Amino acid sequence: MNLFYNPLVTYIPLLIKAFVPSYAVALKIFGGLCIILSGLTMYKSVHSITNKRAVALFSALIYLMVPYKIADVYKRYAIGEFSAFIFLPVLFAGMYSLFNQDGKKHFYIAIGAIGLILTHTITAFYTAIFCLIYVIFRIVKLKQKEVIKKLIINVIFIILVSSFFIIPMLEAKISADYAIFDSSLMYGYGEYVYYNTLNISEFFKDIGKEEQTTYIIGIPIFVLMCLSIFVYRSVEKKYKYFYIISILFSFISLYASTKYFPWLKMPDILCKLQYPWRMLTFFAFFISFVIGVNIYVLLKKLLKNDIIRLTSSAILLIIMLVYTIPIILQYETEYDLRDEELEKDIIKNPYIQYEIINTEYLPVNAILKYHTYLNKKKDKIYILQGETLIIRENKKDLTYSAIIEDAVKDTIIEFPFFYYPGYKVTLEENGKKEKLETIQTDNGFTGTVITKDISQAKIKIEYKGTLVIYVSYIVSFISFVIFIGYCYIESRKKD
Repeated sequence: MNLFYNPLVTYIPLLIKAFVPSYAVALKIFGGLCIILSGLTMYKSVHSITNKRAVALFSALIYLMVPYKIADVYKRYAIGEFSAFIFLPVLFAGMYSLFNQDGKKHFYIAIGAIGLILTHTITAFYTAIFCLIYVIFRIVKLKQKEVIKKLIINVIFIILVSSFFIIPMLEAKISADYAIFDSSLMYGYGEYVYYNTLNISEFFKDIGKEEQTTYIIGIPIFVLMCLSIFVYRSVEKKYKYFYIISILFSFISLYASTKYFPWLKMPDILCKLQYPWRMLTFFAFFISFVIGVNIYVLLKKLLKNDIIRLTSSAILLIIMLVYTIPIILQYETEYDLRDEELEKDIIKNPYIQYEIINTEYLPVNAILKYHTYLNKKKDKIYILQGETLIIRENKKDLTYSAIIEDAVKDTIIEFPFFYYPGYKVTLEENGKKEKLETIQTDNGFTGTVITKDISQAKIKIEYKGTLVIYVSYIVSFISFVIFIGYCYIESRKKD
């Protein structure tokens, strides 16, 4: 899983677990931290764009209360997706700084992009598309060498710092076929995406299916969106461009989640989204900025008294809460007991079974033979070809050893480990050790070929990782340290 699943959402909850009694509690704390941090990054980013505390505050509060985002935490617990909410504002604040301001905070691009890559790959991919559109709209700025230079620097840091996640994943993709890269197994094709598109009515009424997220936008957000018609001319020129592009991106996001978007004609690479309603993540971000500006401009134009403005703001936020609190309340207290029971059952089980992990991380061969082989397979060495006697088998974590006797040359044996790069097989005969080739069997497991006739020997497989993995970790660590220093130097620069 660590080859394919984003590391921040894997290891931070595990780190929190060191200080709390259970994994369930750790995950809930992580969810709460993500909500809080997303509000803070939204406030900081909008303030860097507008230099208006009121706009930043309104935008951050709306961002915290968008129904889809709340449902991501309380109904789906889409850990990668709601974690990505932290970094979206950071990245676009960096884009705005580079293309619309003095570029002093351009390194926010790298911070935001690295965060997205390490939390949710799909969100990172679609964010890159929105950023590309943004650059196209501001392509005239690419005539400035300083802008190109800073853009290239950010891209380099994004790749290098994230390499400990990206490079091993690419190595795995090259070495074998995994379900996560298979469009048919992952339902990453146009017909499936189109099947999961939304009717416009679902933006206004929660159809309330069990175990389903909330797609509702809500009347308050819809009304506050429409205020753009009246406040557009009064938006300050210095951030009007981002206001306009946020409106455009908001509508693109909504459009892409509906049945009217031509998903059936889209290339497979874009259909990795699987569920088009994931585009509501981007709608939540961009529309929060738009609404924050709308509220600020409207209150400033219509209400001159500060107390009345404050009262009106409070009323608006209370109305928003009317749409938010019911989603939170759907998480019933008995779920806590279920979480604890599930956790105890998993901890008691000495083996991590394929039934309780996401099968998208398994080799394709294993998935295809799920009913004919995988669900019948026992936790032992299998002889797939040739002859040998296997005795004294011993498995501990990611190490497996056994004694083989009377082995015939070219015998193929299969270990009880799914195939991933990094397993090493050694054969010890008469005190001498030799390495054997590690192969993927036709069943998606790790195997090896006995290269000679053997009367008796010890065979051992253990996970050691690959040179590529170790190098990528070193590169990421060094790049991270350099990047921190670079950010510090850039932030200290004066006019």
